[in-house]
Amino acid sequence: MRDETCQWLTEWFSSRQKFSGEAATRLQVNYFEAGWLTSLEVIEFISQIEDKFGIQFSEDDFHDSRFATIAGLAELIAERSARESRPRVSS
Repeated sequence: MRDETCQWLTEWFSSRQKFSGEAATRLQVNYFEAGWLTSLEVIEFISQIEDKFGIQFSEDDFHDSRFATIAGLAELIAERSARESRPRVSS
């Protein structure tokens, strides 16, 4: 799932002409520091990720350093997806 997630995230940025530099380094670029997202795009980005992957980010996710790169965000999405897809046990 992580590779598919990286691909989707990469395509999201690419469709908005946000990339510069080598393709191999794009997964590790801090997209906030690189200026790839405006404040409005951040909201759109988060909303589309949550819709696409059927997840809900927590406040902690937004403070996780991995949230700022494509590779790190793909890890967070995979973790969040695994947690949210587990059957809930009633007590």
